[in-house]
Amino acid sequence: VVPHARRNRGSALSLALGCLALSAATAQQPNLHRLARRIVTTSVGIKPGEVVVITGGKHTVPLMEALAIEAQKAGGMVTIFLSSDSVVRSLNVDVPEQFLSQEPRFFAEWLKQVDVFITLPSASNIKALDAGVPATRLGKLNQAGQFLTPLLDDMKFREVDITYPTRERGASWGIEGATYVKMMWAAIGADYQRIAEQGNTLANTLRAAKTVHVTSPSGTDVSFAVQGRQAFVDDGVITAEMAKDKKFLGRDVALPGGAVTIAPLETSATGRVVVPRMQCRFLTMKGVSFEFKEGKMEDLQAARGLSCLNELMAASSGPTNVIAAFSIGLNPAMQVHEEREAAYYGGGNVAGIVSLFIGDNQLLGGNNSTTGNFGFGFPIKDATVWIDGKKVVEHGKLSL
Repeated sequence: VVPHARRNRGSALSLALGCLALSAATAQQPNLHRLARRIVTTSVGIKPGEVVVITGGKHTVPLMEALAIEAQKAGGMVTIFLSSDSVVRSLNVDVPEQFLSQEPRFFAEWLKQVDVFITLPSASNIKALDAGVPATRLGKLNQAGQFLTPLLDDMKFREVDITYPTRERGASWGIEGATYVKMMWAAIGADYQRIAEQGNTLANTLRAAKTVHVTSPSGTDVSFAVQGRQAFVDDGVITAEMAKDKKFLGRDVALPGGAVTIAPLETSATGRVVVPRMQCRFLTMKGVSFEFKEGKMEDLQAARGLSCLNELMAASSGPTNVIAAFSIGLNPAMQVHEEREAAYYGGGNVAGIVSLFIGDNQLLGGNNSTTGNFGFGFPIKDATVWIDGKKVVEHGKLSL
């Protein structure tokens, strides 16, 4: 799935592959029942008689229980799906290769009955889940689940994906554990009313716009067209109006959330992209650069880590090198982390961070369809963004 960038998170699509949101639970948590009540009543607005599915890992059971209790009290009919680090790792490593292509089409039939889908992390040590696994093997797993993507828009369920932080997850990103946990809980508790206001302002501007221009001190200078494309706001809350959206991404939010995302016209991107550091499968890439010509990425280079991205692209097919999405982060509690070898940009949710994506963008209403729904994002730090000549981000700060 091209992220709300995100989206780098669990979803009905990833559950079909047995690989939920890659995040984890820990201490230093807020009152779980209070958080669960907020999610049930505000984020997804569960109503009496609705079918509710809650997914997660062994370490997230306390919050899953709290969510189930609050959902039941609201009249929801609840089912819980449980996974674990060992189960996910075994799928990635141990399952005989001939079984990797099995399509879980039964899961699509289940989803037709679901009204609310709540995902929590399936695993805690996320860096270990596919460490050492060939990209070709991961590609086969992704290909087995790609049938679900074009079906999601026509389904009725709404979804919230909760990144539940632990020290282990922070360590996977190269961030000191306590620092990561504190940041993430603050981001989950951010001012989502303000995030919604800023997101809707940007989305309305993009919906009426023709062109976007992005620059950065590192050397990024790229322009693309967005005319006629729908912009999606992730503000952590699915309103009654959003719940009726015919696009799946219009009724799918994250906690922490905070981004506005749009699919540029695929042949329109022109210019240079320079990213000093970023991550690929938890490995830090450095000195990444490429050119967009008529929407296609050309002359991809990196001082370190290029093989990781090349292998992922080679394991897919289709327009893997074509621009797919553009997003602006909105969450003021999320922070960039580049200490030591870290290259963390909040999945695109850090306020003012800009992300450019290549690959699949079907869920955004785009025309790119890649094998296994391959997509990859490039974070642009300290960016300045103009929408039809109006400056909306200046040197990494929102200008709204």
